[in-house]
Amino acid sequence: MKRLPWAMGILAGMLTATVGLSPAAVSSTAGSPPTQPVTIPALQSWTAGTGQFTFTDKSRVLVRQGDVLKLKPVADLLASELGSQFGFNVKVAANGDRPGPGDIVLGLGEGVGDQGYELAVGKSAVVTAGTEDGAFNGTRTILQLLKNGNKIPAGTARDWPTYPERGVMIDLGRMYFSLDWLKARVRDMAYLKLNTLQLHLSDDEGWRVESSLGLQSAQYLTKNEIRSLVAYAATYHIAVIPEIDMPAHLGVLLRKYPEYRLVDKDGNVSPTKIDFTIPAARDLLKRILAEYLPLFPGKYWHLGQDEYLANSQFANFPQLEQYAKATVGPDATAKDSVIQFANEMNTFVRSKGKIGRVWNDNVGPGTTIETDKNVVVQYWTDSDSEDFFGPNGPYTPQTLLDKGYQIVNDSLLPTYAYPSGGRTPQIHVNYLYDSWSVEQFYGYLYREQNGTYVKYVPVKTVAVGAPGHRGSMLNVWNSGGIWTADEAAADIYPRMRIMAQKTWNSPQPAPDYAGFQSIIDQVGSPDN
Repeated sequence: MKRLPWAMGILAGMLTATVGLSPAAVSSTAGSPPTQPVTIPALQSWTAGTGQFTFTDKSRVLVRQGDVLKLKPVADLLASELGSQFGFNVKVAANGDRPGPGDIVLGLGEGVGDQGYELAVGKSAVVTAGTEDGAFNGTRTILQLLKNGNKIPAGTARDWPTYPERGVMIDLGRMYFSLDWLKARVRDMAYLKLNTLQLHLSDDEGWRVESSLGLQSAQYLTKNEIRSLVAYAATYHIAVIPEIDMPAHLGVLLRKYPEYRLVDKDGNVSPTKIDFTIPAARDLLKRILAEYLPLFPGKYWHLGQDEYLANSQFANFPQLEQYAKATVGPDATAKDSVIQFANEMNTFVRSKGKIGRVWNDNVGPGTTIETDKNVVVQYWTDSDSEDFFGPNGPYTPQTLLDKGYQIVNDSLLPTYAYPSGGRTPQIHVNYLYDSWSVEQFYGYLYREQNGTYVKYVPVKTVAVGAPGHRGSMLNVWNSGGIWTADEAAADIYPRMRIMAQKTWNSPQPAPDYAGFQSIIDQVGSPDN
């Protein structure tokens, strides 16, 4: 493997003294020698050396001359973070070919995948990566290793994630979170190498982004605040995925435009579901998307598509079947209408340069057409919302992969966080760490009883790191119960750390959650 020239001789020049290491710097078993530095997520591999790296007020963050354009923003951020932590100014310079003792060097070379890196620690600490994202991840490791002291044990790490997408979804529709609260989550996510933030911006209870149509709730984020958050996240190498849920969960919109509410054959009105067979209703949704698309420069746009109708309910809405036959073909079913609508919205966002994403409810059999293969399917449920054992429920994760979809594991319940008293009890953190892994997909047909997860049907699995399986997110749904922003932050604090470990998928640093709790305490957070 190609390495940077100054990394080749690092280990030969390591110090021989081992005194002064921070107690949190290495993991070990009582009575045994230290093994590897303690981080979250744990390192994929570590080869111990002799000696240690010492960070002092003379230390610099250096960038190899040819990599300044790409890596200086990463170096500037690391220098700022270390300067805040240690209380002195840390200089950034473009002379990474001549590091001195205590210097941190960033450079591009033959990396370890798109997001991996190699860290060589001796008198200097050298991060080599193939991309800016990989180099940034290497700086997160350094930041954690210097959290409790100014020394790092000598050695070499090779580190990379199994899953490219590792993130957090925040339900803003049901509960407002301030810009400062969201930025704090961004810092914490980046510290843990979580790289994806999904914002569920609207729901029946609230519309949390400024709207030219006047849809915004009493508490909302202005467009300038959204721009600020997106730019801030980009600094921390976090992609922001917006979601305006449709065609259900549109209660706020339909209170302003009641003429577009879905009405069944008996005249019963659905106050939260839009009748997309009305051309003006679809035009309105596209107008809303067009307003918000420029705020989010990332490549993804989430279109929702969950919880519209159960399979048994379609017969109550003859206009859906009529629309399907008119737009899809004479053999189309009422459920085809939902797929046709999703594909139309996907075509619209793709025309604006975005990749669509959908929840998995309606991606299944029982239709004459299928959801476009170029969307990312976020799998949260193993069943139709009401027809738990119906024949036309969602495709299994493996079937989705076999059909060519990319998928994300957003399973109910392991990946969910709820307020106390919420309609669905959230899973215990010890089960999440001890028993769940990203290749396991759960859903409605599981429940927790006395600390044990009861499975009514077998857990659906795919191969670890299967092609097309992008990863997982912690889903912060503010459903049913009530909590404050501080309570939400405290609740998801350990869950974010478990999600980081599971999605990076390195060897677990502790045999059970009790042991992992002590690692959580050692590693800390960027803000304390």
